[in-house]
Amino acid sequence: MVLPDDAPTYHMYSPDHAYNEEMRKQGSEWLEDGLSRVPAGVKANGHLIAAESVSEGLIAEAEDSSKGGGAGLIVVGTSHHFRLGSIADELLHSSTVPVALAPSEYEDQPAITRITCATGVREGHDVLLKFAIHAAAEWKVPLRLMSLVAVGEDGPEERRQEWSELAQMHINTLAEKAAEVLPPECPVTTVVGHGDTLVDAVNALEFADSEIVMVGSSRLAQPRRLFIGRTATKLMRLLTVPMIVVPRDYDPDEISG
Repeated sequence: MVLPDDAPTYHMYSPDHAYNEEMRKQGSEWLEDGLSRVPAGVKANGHLIAAESVSEGLIAEAEDSSKGGGAGLIVVGTSHHFRLGSIADELLHSSTVPVALAPSEYEDQPAITRITCATGVREGHDVLLKFAIHAAAEWKVPLRLMSLVAVGEDGPEERRQEWSELAQMHINTLAEKAAEVLPPECPVTTVVGHGDTLVDAVNALEFADSEIVMVGSSRLAQPRRLFIGRTATKLMRLLTVPMIVVPRDYDPDEISG
């Protein structure tokens, strides 16, 4: 729970002190309520911190290695389907750790059954693939590599065929690399979505309610920072399953604990 730290405190009888005390009390109650909702068998603890903004507080807490190692994810909700609130938007343009988002209408699932990783040929796709492989191995689930081909409404059939073949060849190569390091219980598959537009390409594919989609940061992102790109933003608005956005140059091997 992140509380504002911009209210000055002069002495114990000041209005500021009383306000801050009330805020801490309310924050503690919200934390206790949240912890009470965590299923049995899931280790959970609460922290009450103060920061300039909620996003800054969450990132600082996620980076704090004094609490058993850095965080693997920051998980936030959305206001309507995948419409971003101010906190989620700030995190998606500044976080140093992956950010996981769930649609507001998303229903809890018993378990994650598959990871779909959106791959491409641009710089940084290897970082995303490494993260997806790491997660699939840890969660012991299948990994599906996805490529999207959108040639435009006026695109000739020859271009569609050429781009589709190139996309398939690329993800086949990545799938071979992933299969070499993943255990047998984590099979690797590939899929290419085709369409005149990105919307058509995504809608041509099927997504299970119990899977998670992973995407990378834009090339505009600063090193080791997250900056959600245009394609990922469009994907977010189309998907009905949770999505994890991975910062540029992020290395899951550096996370301990």
